[in-house]
Amino acid sequence: MRQETGLAAVFGCVLTGFLAYPGPVAAQDADLSAVRRQIEALKSDYEGKIRDLEQRLAKTESNTAQIAAKTDQIAAQPVAPPVAKADTKNASAFNPQISGVLNGGYTHFSDDPAGRARIPGFVTAPESSLGSRGFSLGESELSFKANIDQAITGQLTVSLNGENEVEVEEAFIESLSLPLGLTARGGRFLSGIGYLNQKHTHDWEFIDAPLPYIAFLGNQYRDDGVQLRWLAPPEISGDMFLEFGGELFRGNSFPGANPSHGKGAYSTFVHFGDDIGVSSSWQAGLSYLRTEARGRDLGAATDDGAEVFTGFDNLGIASFVYKWAPDGNPTETNLKLSGEYFYRRETGSFDTAAVKLDQNGWYLQGVYQFMPQWKAGLRYDRLASDDVSDPALIGTALDGRNGTPQRGSALLEYDTSEFGRIRLQYSRDDSLVGESNNIVRLQYTVIFGPHAAHGF
Repeated sequence: MRQETGLAAVFGCVLTGFLAYPGPVAAQDADLSAVRRQIEALKSDYEGKIRDLEQRLAKTESNTAQIAAKTDQIAAQPVAPPVAKADTKNASAFNPQISGVLNGGYTHFSDDPAGRARIPGFVTAPESSLGSRGFSLGESELSFKANIDQAITGQLTVSLNGENEVEVEEAFIESLSLPLGLTARGGRFLSGIGYLNQKHTHDWEFIDAPLPYIAFLGNQYRDDGVQLRWLAPPEISGDMFLEFGGELFRGNSFPGANPSHGKGAYSTFVHFGDDIGVSSSWQAGLSYLRTEARGRDLGAATDDGAEVFTGFDNLGIASFVYKWAPDGNPTETNLKLSGEYFYRRETGSFDTAAVKLDQNGWYLQGVYQFMPQWKAGLRYDRLASDDVSDPALIGTALDGRNGTPQRGSALLEYDTSEFGRIRLQYSRDDSLVGESNNIVRLQYTVIFGPHAAHGF
């Protein structure tokens, strides 16, 4: 009996300890309770967010309904007629680029050329005179340029010389959208022949024109007519610049005169060029001009006002230009060399005598910018003509036995900026009948307003 009581006591102690120990079952129940509490918390949070979104949606729908109702009310009201106002678009549609060029200066002649301004063997235009002594106002320009529409641009350049004479220098329209690299121009304009001829005088490196331009073109050839140019695309020319052009003119500009049927001159030309490395580039050209003169009066250039020429001029020009600038940057220093060769055959009648003359001329010049704003240049130009064989031409303007026309010039230039410059030029001139002439010219040139970039 005592033994059974002891066993019962031991069993009771063991059972009590077992119940007092939590064990793995109790731990799992605690974890499940924690998970349930987290789920309830997330559920409550999401339910709150959903209620908030539902409230915002209902408010937005209410606002949209109010706006729609207000719109319907406005649409139902009568609309007042529009108030007329000025057409400001058309009023400002014509807005051309306006630019001006002013120049003037002082000229000194060691021997006044007024009584002997004739180049032996050549007939020159009246406007190609050497000018007068002393101070004078040079040729000034006023230019207007604007796009007419998407297809055409227009330009008008009016010049005013020192004698207060106004002349329309250029007035033309030009295409903007022709296909295949074509460009058409019509009106009055500078011909594309040669190199200098395409440039306005204020773009020249020297103050005056070279002798070939004076003798063969009356300084520059411009006329009324049409021009067509074609710029070759890269797939044909590669990296080279290649341009062809042709022109048909009225033919009333020197060396032409009084054309028949209003078509007295035509020309063709080609220009091509390329780069040589980074620092150098070049451009060359070949040009041909044919003009007709019918009774061209030579009295303004000779002693006998009765002299006239009737016939044809066939003029060929070969030009070449080379430019150098370190690494292609001309700001500090640069060099430009250029030259042109002219060959002309003139056939017809001079007064009553038959004429067939071969004449030529050339010039070579170089301008070096040795430091910013300062340039120095040298130029040599020369003419030559066949001797006349007909005794009737002895003593006339075509009689070139009095010498070989030639001239040498030196230039010093200071540029105040790209819009202003002052130039001093000295020339030893042996081109006119008589003694040599020492000519000193001082010139200022300023440009205001938007000015197109200069060509090559």
